[in-house]
Amino acid sequence: MVNIDRIVVIHDYSEAEGGAGTLAMEAIRQYRSRGYPVTLITGELSNAPLDALGVSVVGLGSKSLLARSKLEALRNGIHNSATIRRVRAWIDENDTPGTVYHLNNWAQILSPTIYKALRPVADRTLVTCHDFFNVCPNGSFLHFDTSTTCHLKPLSAKCFFSQCDRRSALHKYWRFARHVHLNQLADFDNNPSTFAFIHKQMRDKFVRSGFEAPNTAIIPNPVSAWTSDRIRAEENSGFLFVGRVGRDKGADIALRAARDAGEKITIIGAGELTKDAAAFPNATFTGWLGPEEIADHARKARALIVPSRVTEPFGLVILEAAVSGLPVIVSDSAYLSRDVDELGFGKRVSVLDEAALVDVLKTFAREDDVIRAMSKRATEVARSLCHTPESWADAHISVFSGKLAAASARQEAIASKIGQVATADPCS
Repeated sequence: MVNIDRIVVIHDYSEAEGGAGTLAMEAIRQYRSRGYPVTLITGELSNAPLDALGVSVVGLGSKSLLARSKLEALRNGIHNSATIRRVRAWIDENDTPGTVYHLNNWAQILSPTIYKALRPVADRTLVTCHDFFNVCPNGSFLHFDTSTTCHLKPLSAKCFFSQCDRRSALHKYWRFARHVHLNQLADFDNNPSTFAFIHKQMRDKFVRSGFEAPNTAIIPNPVSAWTSDRIRAEENSGFLFVGRVGRDKGADIALRAARDAGEKITIIGAGELTKDAAAFPNATFTGWLGPEEIADHARKARALIVPSRVTEPFGLVILEAAVSGLPVIVSDSAYLSRDVDELGFGKRVSVLDEAALVDVLKTFAREDDVIRAMSKRATEVARSLCHTPESWADAHISVFSGKLAAASARQEAIASKIGQVATADPCS
């Protein structure tokens, strides 16, 4: 049995720039807490927190696509030669049979070429699918101009002509070309890496879209409660929204629904719709806040509202609220919405029917017994839908160990066959 010598985490950025970045950094912390040596291969350079953890950082010293010139972004976004050169050099100099690789995001700096760079060690690689970029050209199965879900098969003729990109038709065609290149380099159908999905419905969506990688796993995200004690939501008033204040996340839907229901709402986050704050005197806009400040607002709220138009493969805030005892009202575009409804700690709604959403808010505002039951139910069952940070890391370690065992068995089988050939009696 080969033990884990080192874990190599691969991510566009060297800090927690978003949900995927936060999880990449959490993975590093968890791996280090177990004593594993960790190397971060990143599009950027090192930073002090990682240095303090004793993490070895290999940085390309590059920039995100939006920070580059248009020509450079178009070229490097499809094929970043530095990715292959630097990653292959590190593998050639440092790889061992016990080194495993954890690929997170690649779409902003590393480009599809990361899969070519990792080809020699693909059988010891785990790829976490935080979003849909491994199967959908725009990464979200969303028509950004209409804020409606896309049901087209990726890379079909209809997909090519569909103007779904948030920027322009030219950008859509560039994304389409990049995805063709991605499929060529990654060769998903024959790739021995393990692809981890954060919800079963996410894997089902990949499969329906033609993704046929042979090794997959379901590893839900880790969740930490906002509060240690149950939020007594039945004693509170007003609603809470946490996330990017944009149309894709349904911030405008939340604002209109609360206003039309005659209820107050606190908006935690930032985005283009904050410019409309004056139109919603019932709303308090706080900007981005840390976990402790979010907890302060959550302790005063009746429920969390998550009215996303975009498909949410997980929706971390849904379970952060629920495990704290805060009932949730969730768009049916979120994979967790069905779980929320069936387990009884919130309500699944359609963002296409804003009148019905207003009625839900009115019901939540007046039915203390319903809210109390949902709040208690949330603390009892929501944890079953997610990992703790510790159990989440354990799930990754289990995958790594299984891949090392399989790789070791293959090597032993090859050595055995070579030995049988070498000792065979030529006269027999």
